[in-house]
Amino acid sequence: MIEILPVVMAFFGTLGFSMYYNINIRISLINSFCSMAGYFIYVILIEKTGSLFWSNFWVAVLISFFCEIVARSHKVPTTLLLVPMLFPEIPGGELYNTVWNLFVGDMAASSVHAVRLAIDIAALNLGIVLVNTVVKIYSNISARLRYGHYEGYR
Repeated sequence: MIEILPVVMAFFGTLGFSMYYNINIRISLINSFCSMAGYFIYVILIEKTGSLFWSNFWVAVLISFFCEIVARSHKVPTTLLLVPMLFPEIPGGELYNTVWNLFVGDMAASSVHAVRLAIDIAALNLGIVLVNTVVKIYSNISARLRYGHYEGYR
């Protein structure tokens, strides 16, 4: 069963993060709702698949794709949307447990948490890079078709 409180807290955490960095209230609300939806999808995927990598990867793909669409429609940078939206997916608990177990001296537990941390970060990065690459290729192809020449990958 899915707990609703962490999903709602993803909304307020992202809203607070956006407001702290003086992001427009309309963009902050978009960030917060999308972040809440992304965390909800993450919880569903982790419950159904049990895979940290694929859950984080698909959430990063969905959120990055949505960020590209909203960034162009509202004429704002993609990172202004992407960083707050992925805020709840940041594996802070795994980082804390890795450092804590290193501090205590439990190397086995620390290595387990470090591997999970690396998996989480790799999945998020791969999802973001995949979407950004596809969007860049699409932009180059559409520019070539529109203007009749190709300027290469910038």
